[in-house]
Amino acid sequence: MLRKIEIVIPISQDDKLQDILADYHVLDKYRVSILEDRYLYLITLKVSDSGPLLDEMEKKLTAAEGFRLNLLEVEATLPVPEEEEKEREEEEEKGAGGASVETGEEGESEKNNGLSISRQELYTDVAGAVALNRNYLIMCFLSAIVATSGVLQGSVAVIIGAMVIAPLLGPNVGLALASTLGDVELGKKALRASLLGTAVSISIALLIGFILQPAEWSGEVLSRTTLGWGDIALALASGSAGTLAFTTGAANAVIGVMIAVALMPPLVVIGLLVGAGELALAGGATLLFLSNIICINLSGVLTFLLQGIRPLNWWEEKKARKLTRYSLILWASLLIILVLLLQLADFW
Repeated sequence: MLRKIEIVIPISQDDKLQDILADYHVLDKYRVSILEDRYLYLITLKVSDSGPLLDEMEKKLTAAEGFRLNLLEVEATLPVPEEEEKEREEEEEKGAGGASVETGEEGESEKNNGLSISRQELYTDVAGAVALNRNYLIMCFLSAIVATSGVLQGSVAVIIGAMVIAPLLGPNVGLALASTLGDVELGKKALRASLLGTAVSISIALLIGFILQPAEWSGEVLSRTTLGWGDIALALASGSAGTLAFTTGAANAVIGVMIAVALMPPLVVIGLLVGAGELALAGGATLLFLSNIICINLSGVLTFLLQGIRPLNWWEEKKARKLTRYSLILWASLLIILVLLLQLADFW
């Protein structure tokens, strides 16, 4: 994957920019004079190099008056860069059973292998995904109706359809990223979106349960009134997959299904059972939902840490470490309590 960087920089800062670029391998670089005191740079480079480059520019150039940087995703480029052709040939050799020799350049790229996109790009994507707007609430409303219909009918296909449109990936990844970066404002936005989405989903299901008052429940409903080890494993995997979807540029709509599978069905089951007056069963579904929230956020924070996500400045990093530590202690403690409860349940 490639990225195109557009940089407007004062001429007085040109030498500093040249020194920064000297440490990076760029596929092409063009400079154009756009004003008497401004240069426009057009730079193409691999996505794995864009993160470190943007971090260094943010530290050294953002204070310069008139500086502006735009990062663009390159969908396609011709001719194909020689490095991409080489990598493609090596992948074909591996697929054919051939051995490949690692080069120093490959080893260098592996240093940034955990995070495919830049930190700035990641933050922009997550911040956009936690935005609380009308479309988000409408999608929560629609997915709750479809999921409620699916669990009542016992139809796995309908439930999966609800998961595809459920917008639950962004708020949960946003909470994990906010904890990792120590960004309180992002955390507030993610929490607000998560709470309102949860309230909308439960309210729809509660109303349907109150109106219908089903005489008996499908297996899809009853299966979500108990907590098992498989549910914990699913939620942990979902949180990690959702995080990786953002950091590697994977298809968020597809990976988001995993988050939705762990959250939306228990949500609508809670609403249905409360609406029908089945409070004991609703308590079991609530425990399942809470355990999924705990596991998703715990694995999300851990995945971000393993990816090397951290604030740019040291004073922000100090605050982030503190918030991350508190977050991990909270989620891990709650998970331990859940595990102990499961063990006691198995014992009795």
